[in-house]
Amino acid sequence: MMHPDLPINKLLEEFSGDWLKPCKNRIIEVDNGVSIIVKLEYPEDFMNDPLRTIKRKPATVLFEDLSYKGFLKQDRVIVTASSGNFLRELALIALRRGFKILGVTPPRIPYENLRILTALGVNIINITEEYDLCPRETTVFYTRSLAENYRYLLVNVDQYISWQNVMSHIYTTWNEIKEIGEIDYACIPLGSTGTFMGISLASSLEKKKIDLIGVQPTRYHNIPGVHYIVGGCEWSPEIYSPLISKKIVTVDDIDAYAGLMMLWEKGVYSGPSTGMVFIQALKLAETIKEGRVLIISADSIFSYRDYVLRFLKEIRDHIISRYPYLQEVYLRYTDWLRRLPDIEERIEIVKKIYGVREEGRIYKFDDVEDLLKKLKALHSYA
Repeated sequence: MMHPDLPINKLLEEFSGDWLKPCKNRIIEVDNGVSIIVKLEYPEDFMNDPLRTIKRKPATVLFEDLSYKGFLKQDRVIVTASSGNFLRELALIALRRGFKILGVTPPRIPYENLRILTALGVNIINITEEYDLCPRETTVFYTRSLAENYRYLLVNVDQYISWQNVMSHIYTTWNEIKEIGEIDYACIPLGSTGTFMGISLASSLEKKKIDLIGVQPTRYHNIPGVHYIVGGCEWSPEIYSPLISKKIVTVDDIDAYAGLMMLWEKGVYSGPSTGMVFIQALKLAETIKEGRVLIISADSIFSYRDYVLRFLKEIRDHIISRYPYLQEVYLRYTDWLRRLPDIEERIEIVKKIYGVREEGRIYKFDDVEDLLKKLKALHSYA
């Protein structure tokens, strides 16, 4: 739990303003009278703060808590396992505080996401396919092993085991949800499960009657930032508890990317995981007579433009076979994506907005020892 001398409310007050300011919500009315509230975790005009995601909340709280407890000092290097968003938000904080940061990323992470991370100064160990386990085990356990073996150099900011992740959503995301008003259902994407567990615990403690649904991808998928949690993996995040979780459903790639295009038609320019929860909300709307359904839109399309274009081309026929009316939408959506800034233009936007000073590199397993020697050489005890 948070250190008793540093209440989380006091911490969050110090980050008032645009850094953690709640973003707007969008309401989509379904034909049968059901309302779907899309809770945006990034600005509507996402180019103003293009890297903002829901992970800003836990990244801020975990960083400040470790710093307050004395683990984060200027002679240490931050290390974390992440599929993108948490590492990106942590990198923005490290950039402001003058820390070096090392990220361990899983296979199939979008290449443009890696480019954006290195542009922020992150050195990356990218796990390749031959080391991939179900579906994040290698990244998480390898990161923990590195931090243990180099304990005087590396500090692991571990979102999968830290209850500060859960607490950050109890004190921020849950309070923002209460401001929306009465909610009957909530569809939450499953990644580290911090958002899901935070909302689940908070709603139970306050005895709010919300039917909470965790939405996961299939075992093998192409939806960045979310993970297959329930149904066959040997490991799930330690903060996840099936004893207090509610219903878990699985959505495949075809439905998720169909939902992504449907949202775009409504003016919501989200990342693929939002399409996954939106399609589940639509399926839910078909089974209920009335009610308000909340979905979490964790990130914008900014870091996925090229990835989405490529993958949509691969599954276009499957989407249109399942949703024939999306044929025209597909053409308009992909045309809109092509007109967004390309990766080099987005890198320049990132550097300008966030004041990047130096770039990082992508390392293979064989190069890790050399990387760590370089990092050691920068510190007094080397």
